Amino acid sequence: MIDPKTLLERAAQLTDQAKGEEDAGIRERLLRMADHYRDLAAHEAWANENPPSVGAITSALSPRAH
Repeated sequence: MIDPKTLLERAAQLTDQAKGEEDAGIRERLLRMADHYRDLAAHEAWANENPPSVGAITSALSPRAH
């Protein structure tokens, strides 16, 4: 698992880099990458706060009844 703080720091770096970019295409790509890093940080934070239970893992791995 990745520390959400690290992901948010990278997002901030990409956003700052985009501010100084003259090429609109590159600027947009950097901002999309920053958004992706923020999404990953939110996912990692949620995963850290909500670890899977043994029961959930077992039910996910067991064959489903039809």
